[in-house]
Amino acid sequence: MNKQDKRQRIIDAAYQVIAEKGYEKSSIKDIAHVAGVAPGLVHYYFTSKEEILSVLLMEASRQYTRHMENIHATVDSEQLPEAVLSEPKNRVEKQPDWYKLRYEFFAMGLRNSSIKPAVNELLENGRQGISYILQNVLENQEHDIESMSAVLLACFDGLALQKLLNPDFDLESAYHVLEQMIRSLEKNRE
Repeated sequence: MNKQDKRQRIIDAAYQVIAEKGYEKSSIKDIAHVAGVAPGLVHYYFTSKEEILSVLLMEASRQYTRHMENIHATVDSEQLPEAVLSEPKNRVEKQPDWYKLRYEFFAMGLRNSSIKPAVNELLENGRQGISYILQNVLENQEHDIESMSAVLLACFDGLALQKLLNPDFDLESAYHVLEQMIRSLEKNRE
């Protein structure tokens, strides 16, 4: 296994451990155990647990941006609202740890000034990805795309949180209403 593979293995393990235990209760030893490496090797690649968290934040941000760009590039403009909404909805059920880690980042950003810029960048990238798609869906309309993107991102995060806390929460219906709201804006352009 080369250096990059080992480093990625540690990052993947940190993702799993921090999503499961939270940042405060996670240790380098826990991360090393899940990665199947010695704790010293974790310290070789990362100076601290905080550095690992920062890498996780940046990776999550880049991944989200790439995914939104891919949706825009591969989906017909008439299907964009549905495609954009299905991504966060499906992620809640298929990758709940992604959201758990995201909420951990949010909480840390509120408490730790050194993490705050990375959390802000994560949120900004999310808003930009949504804005990029909204500009195409709502082209030639007088809408505050930036504010709409912020509201949609808050909806995605808030609906996911409700579903994670209450498995009986009707996520499907909530997303259906959200799609109707977007489609009503889209109809106004015609």
